[in-house]
Amino acid sequence: MNKTLRYLGLLAILPLFMAIISFDYIDEAEAKLIRDKHVTLPEPVPDVDLTLKQLSEPLQSDDTSLKTTKGFVPKTSDSDSVTYRVNYIVSNSGTTDVKNIMISVHSDTEIVDAELSGWLDPKHSIISVLVKAIDPALINAKIVGYEI
Repeated sequence: MNKTLRYLGLLAILPLFMAIISFDYIDEAEAKLIRDKHVTLPEPVPDVDLTLKQLSEPLQSDDTSLKTTKGFVPKTSDSDSVTYRVNYIVSNSGTTDVKNIMISVHSDTEIVDAELSGWLDPKHSIISVLVKAIDPALINAKIVGYEI
């Protein structure tokens, strides 16, 4: 009787043991199926809405050491032009973070590129540019690039 009870107990425990082992094998099989399928999800479309606003009128500047001229437009002689400092603020009303924003500033005598390095945030959003011009009213800028 004692021996029969042991066999019955062993037979009762055996299905529990098999069920525990089979769950591990099922999880591994499902994981292998997922690994074998090369699922490609579509890349999300970035939500970026950058605006560039001039903070103040161009101010005449004597500081010409920060020249970042991309191309000079020879409309007038260099002696007629004056160096102006223009400050721009960049804002993003989209939800995607952007960094390294490039702007291009055009005047009546030259084209200057400037970059706001790093991530755009409220404390880090002003770009200061030195540009030569005869008429400061003809200075304008546009955003030409950024990184996500």
